[in-house]
Amino acid sequence: MDIVNSLIFVGTEGKYHDHEGNGKYITEMLNETENIKADFSRDYNVLADGLDKYHSVLFYTDIGELTQAQETSLLNYIKSGGGFFGLHTAAASFRESDGYHGMLNGFFNGHSPYMDFTVSISDTDHPITNGLSDFEAKDELYYLKHNPDSSHHLMHAYDHTKDETHVMAFHHNFGKGKVFYFALGHDMAVLENPSFQEIIRRGILWVANRI
Repeated sequence: MDIVNSLIFVGTEGKYHDHEGNGKYITEMLNETENIKADFSRDYNVLADGLDKYHSVLFYTDIGELTQAQETSLLNYIKSGGGFFGLHTAAASFRESDGYHGMLNGFFNGHSPYMDFTVSISDTDHPITNGLSDFEAKDELYYLKHNPDSSHHLMHAYDHTKDETHVMAFHHNFGKGKVFYFALGHDMAVLENPSFQEIIRRGILWVANRI
């Protein structure tokens, strides 16, 4: 398998997550993975002029604003075949950017208390989830504004505080590119979870058309 060059892009505007520390941890974890070379960046300028050298981009961002040039460049990158992986607060980012959220098919709409819950595999045949079992996670259980008819669901979780089930991971195409969203990722309690890490690795490879 050829090396996958991936950008881990981290926003720093949010105050409830250690995006920089968590993002660097994810970057280091990916760089210990065979066939993945990951770069960490907080520089928004890379979005407007620097994506072409990457096979995939992972957004671990919060709040923030995209200029028109940055949003257009990102969307064109994906439409042309670049892979996009949105993690956790990527759904809470760039709230005025309709094009970004249209691409993602997810917009943050609250979350449960920080708690333990079970992440259940909805599709056991997909390359990202094949062979994985349901697993326990300690995190925020995200609620999303999301069109279920536009994406294929891979994982879900039951929220006992509201007696509701919510999608935790989904994918779809955007132009020639693949988009994958995974709702977990609040802090180290879940970042160190082996199932979480395996999904991150597979997600990077899948959006880059390697698995």
